[in-house]
Amino acid sequence: MTTHKIKKGLDLPLAGRAEFVLADATEPTEVGLETAEFVGIKPKVLVKEGDSVQTGQPIFLNKLDRDIVWSSPVTGKVKSVEFGERRYLRRVVIENDAARSGGTDSFVDLPVAAGDREGGDREGGDREGGDREGVVKAIKGAGLWPLFRQRPLGKMPMGDTVPVAIFVNGMDTAPLAADPAFATQGRKEDLQAGVGLLQQLTSGPVYLSLRAAGDNQSDLRGLSGVEVHDFSGPHPSGLVGTHISEIQPLKSGEIAYVLSLVDVARLGQWQRTGKYPAHTVVAASGSDAPDRKYFRVRQNATVSTLTGGNALAGDHRIINGNVLNGYVVAPTGYLGLCNKTLTIIPEGTDKRDLFGWAVPQFGKMTNHASVNFGLKKKEYVVDARLNGGHRPIVNIGSWEKVLPLDILPTYLVRAIQANDIEEALKLGLLELTEEDVALCTFVDPCKIDVGEIIRQGLDMYEKEA
Repeated sequence: MTTHKIKKGLDLPLAGRAEFVLADATEPTEVGLETAEFVGIKPKVLVKEGDSVQTGQPIFLNKLDRDIVWSSPVTGKVKSVEFGERRYLRRVVIENDAARSGGTDSFVDLPVAAGDREGGDREGGDREGGDREGVVKAIKGAGLWPLFRQRPLGKMPMGDTVPVAIFVNGMDTAPLAADPAFATQGRKEDLQAGVGLLQQLTSGPVYLSLRAAGDNQSDLRGLSGVEVHDFSGPHPSGLVGTHISEIQPLKSGEIAYVLSLVDVARLGQWQRTGKYPAHTVVAASGSDAPDRKYFRVRQNATVSTLTGGNALAGDHRIINGNVLNGYVVAPTGYLGLCNKTLTIIPEGTDKRDLFGWAVPQFGKMTNHASVNFGLKKKEYVVDARLNGGHRPIVNIGSWEKVLPLDILPTYLVRAIQANDIEEALKLGLLELTEEDVALCTFVDPCKIDVGEIIRQGLDMYEKEA
């Protein structure tokens, strides 16, 4: 076991962390499978309004790889199929029989990957071949391939390239983010079965990253088939981009798969039972969250399931994910398939600070130009205000102070904005995704969305490549 100490970065002590309590959420009346979470796919819907579906039944597929499907997490009836511009599928909403009529889940028989797994043989269903191709086909057919991300690019894996390694993230240092170790406690059999699947997907090692001296890790450190690495230090020490740079940096032409520990448990549950893992664990956090704890909740459930059963009224910002790299969702919206955290903070629409940064900012969390007279708090309540306008890039070294990777982010951003993809590649474009530079956006006095520019560069590279 190796311990990596990350020195650069910044921890944001925000108020509203979820308590280490796991509760069962109420059953949602409906779920919504959305395509916006998966950049670059071309979805084709497989159902129509009024159709009855079973849990695990394919709802839509990716026309770029028709083996990749998204499966229903409930048994019920298709309420609506929503399209956007150019008939692009946006969302499929399914009514949940378990909530509406007290029914139970009716599961479809899913293919399961061959190979050793704990829990013995499952009942029914088909068994795919034991080679990697058969395992990949089984995972795609079960609707679980979207749980994976590929580095570089940070998108769902496409193509037949074999990853040189798989990185499982068992920690998260983002502000108010869920702790994967706590979310998977008591699921060692599922985790071990999931690790067995991952070993069949790569020609290299499976790495497990954990917080040094963290809690709820006894089962995780006893898993076989993984190489454990401990990380300590401020955020982004808990991001997989940091882990890759420290453990096994990727060479030109190499790819790696990455996924969360919670998703490994879901893979293992499917492998052991042959049934679609319709539930996941999501932490409700943030200073405005009505009930801050961990919930075992139906995948793609309505957000209101975690906010007391009603859409939140008032001036709130609801974020699927963390405050640095999540995306805004409406109070009537749905959890994402890969969601681990739901964060709720004040919007701050009508709030104004007299004279802004020109007056002492007593007890206010700050990292740059405003004058702060100490009075540091253990936790801060923040809102979603930008606190200033957009300005041209000013290279004062603020990005470099919070980015532990061996990259010059200012020059990289300038290369992308100049459409100089060759220079951007030399400056380390393929080592980053949006989440790796989210702290740069936070500390930037110029209010530049660094992650958006990095995504533009990655899309430019993908198009030219």
